[in-house]
Formats: sequence, structure tokens, C-alpha cells
Amino acid sequence: MWKWRNQTIFEDDFQRPTDPTYMIIKMAEDIDKCIHHPLNIRKCDTIFIGWKKPREGWIKLNCDGAYKDSLGLAGCGGLFRKSDGRWIKGYSRKIGTCDALSAEMWGMYLGMQ
Repeated sequence: MWKWRNQTIFEDDFQRPTDPTYMIIKMAEDIDKCIHHPLNIRKCDTIFIGWKKPREGWIKLNCDGAYKDSLGLAGCGGLFRKSDGRWIKGYSRKIGTCDALSAEMWGMYLGMQ
């Protein structure tokens, strides 16, 4: 419906569907057919990701790095949290040009500093 609203505003020749309820139900049925098609062998498993707290009296560094090939740029960042999950300090840095592994290592190195 939002897409149809935008098309009405920005596309001069767009015509809204005469029966939008039918169109929405048809789209939902098409999606359902694709998901349950016998040739669709892709399994979907849910992976729960969460933060695990350190032992009492410790702090935890979570860090990450990334490289964007199309821009040739890398960056990293991280944060420190107490054992109860409270945020202590965070950081981020634009690295420049390097690979993804180096960006990850920079994230750890800066955190350890």
C-alpha cells in the first residue's frame, strides 16, 4: 500500500489497483507457494545471537571490523561493558585501505590500547 501511495505521487501514469485486497492476498499466496514449493530445499534455521556477560568483577570488550570493497575503505569499533551489561566506553575508527581480517585485528588492537 505504501508503494502504491508513492507511485501515485511520483509516477504520473500509475493507476492504483481497482481491488487492492485481492492484489495483497494474491501476493501473499505467491510468496507462500514459493516458500512451500517442493524444489525449495533451503532450510531456515533460527540462530539466536546474544551477549554473554563476563564473570563478576570483569569487563568485556566486543569489537568488530569491516571492509567495503567498492569504496576501498575499512573501519572498526568496539565497546566495553561491565558484568551487569552496563556500557562503559565505546570507540570507532576509520582505518583506510586494508582487508577485512586486518580491520578486525585493528578493532581488537584499539580496544586493547
